[in-house]
Amino acid sequence: MRYIGVKSLIFLMIAMFFVTLSADVNIEYKSGLAPEIIKTSRFDDVEYFNVNEMNKVFKATLQEDILDMRLHINLYNEQLIILLDSSYLQYKGKQYNFRYPLVRKDEKYYLPVDFLDKILPLILKDYITYKNDKLVVVNPSDNRLRTIVIDPGHGGKDPGAIGYSKKNYEKNLVLEIAKKLQKKLTDNLNVDVILTRSKDEFVSLQQRTQFANSQSADLFISIHGNAHRSSDVNGVEIYYLSTAKTDEARAVEAMENQVVYDYEGGAEAVKKYDDLAFILADMAQSEHLEESFQLGTKLQSTLISATNARNRGVKQANFYVLRGAFMPAVLLELGFLSNKEEEKKLISPSYQEKLVNALYLGIKDFKYKYDQMQ
Repeated sequence: MRYIGVKSLIFLMIAMFFVTLSADVNIEYKSGLAPEIIKTSRFDDVEYFNVNEMNKVFKATLQEDILDMRLHINLYNEQLIILLDSSYLQYKGKQYNFRYPLVRKDEKYYLPVDFLDKILPLILKDYITYKNDKLVVVNPSDNRLRTIVIDPGHGGKDPGAIGYSKKNYEKNLVLEIAKKLQKKLTDNLNVDVILTRSKDEFVSLQQRTQFANSQSADLFISIHGNAHRSSDVNGVEIYYLSTAKTDEARAVEAMENQVVYDYEGGAEAVKKYDDLAFILADMAQSEHLEESFQLGTKLQSTLISATNARNRGVKQANFYVLRGAFMPAVLLELGFLSNKEEEKKLISPSYQEKLVNALYLGIKDFKYKYDQMQ
């Protein structure tokens, strides 16, 4: 009998060892979705999980705030604030202690499993319960910004602005920048990024926004290089859709819209676009004008900070290419090819890298704020 008892004890110890090794947290959704697993790791005899797993399970958004020493987690339209290097969570003015501190390893944050099976069911009881050794959760809604359409201006028979040197064309420059931005965003932001053109081909202005709508895009960003009759003019400016307010804005509007007259069929083609003027009053589009302004302001700020270019501001104009885009939409004028020094910068790989990094940071920040509001 004693021999059998020892065997049983050894078997029990082995079983407990393997249970300890595989302490992953099982997730069951209340309807529809297949079960998920949050994998865990053991640090100093405590079970932890990678905070990014919450994105997979809850469609949560995460934002690190180094200055305030906080990690913000947004799920089910609720915001949880965790103090870095602590075991304290702040939610709706109250503090909760999940016993073991948030830790950072290999540039990733980890929370103790207590946070999942004890704290979340306590503070989000309408959405999450813990029973039978698993979390039972309400299906998360995913309204985050996921799809971005980047529109390299001009293309094919339409060269766009021609550089001061007469050697560089806007169509080629903006395509190069758009491809670099596509890669940067895809690699770092967990978004789908689609180009309206990926080679030197002509795409009508109407087709560009129709394409963005067909892809259910969350953002539309049209990239351009500028030109002016005076070679002294330089700087960066961004536009969103509305009636042009200044003579300069009207001039840029006319230049970009001239594409329709020159390459899409003359006066008849222009009339087709002008017949779309009612779109300005369409609620499906006008509701995005404020978001377009916010996006433009954010991108202008990061661009000027990164390049020290002249700040020509965020402006409104009635660009055909922005008409009918049922999402936040902006048109970027990244510099004047007609300016000798700015042309040199724009064709420089290092300067293009500055532009791309600045746009990435602006889009990243806009995405975080957008996701928090959904």
